[in-house]
Amino acid sequence: MCGPILLTALLLPALELWVIIKVGSAIGALTAVLLVFVTAGLGLAFARDQGMATLGRLRDGTLPADVAQLDGPLLVLAAVLLLIPGFITDSLGAVLLIPPARRRLARHIVDRFGRPGGPGGDGPGTIIVVRRRD
Repeated sequence: MCGPILLTALLLPALELWVIIKVGSAIGALTAVLLVFVTAGLGLAFARDQGMATLGRLRDGTLPADVAQLDGPLLVLAAVLLLIPGFITDSLGAVLLIPPARRRLARHIVDRFGRPGGPGGDGPGTIIVVRRRD
């Protein structure tokens, strides 16, 4: 499990730098750098708006519980990806800002790893009760 994460952590910055250099050579270095900052700012604004919309849907109860539990964390992931300078991470973050794409990924995660509350989703899962001794 550590292998893919380590490989991504090592390759992603190099790949991002390569893409920025290629884009910079096509449209100009300053324009490419400004574009990275503009996409980060716009993406964070969209992430904030989507977060508020998700909060409203949670209050209304219009999202399925299993998907709703992942909507917020996926929005946080989108914001983090948009903050990382580069076009690849900005693209991935932008895709996560699209509600149908985000819900589809959340549904895939739930189907792959199980429903909230345990593998079957029948109950709350394991409950640990901690009592204080006086």
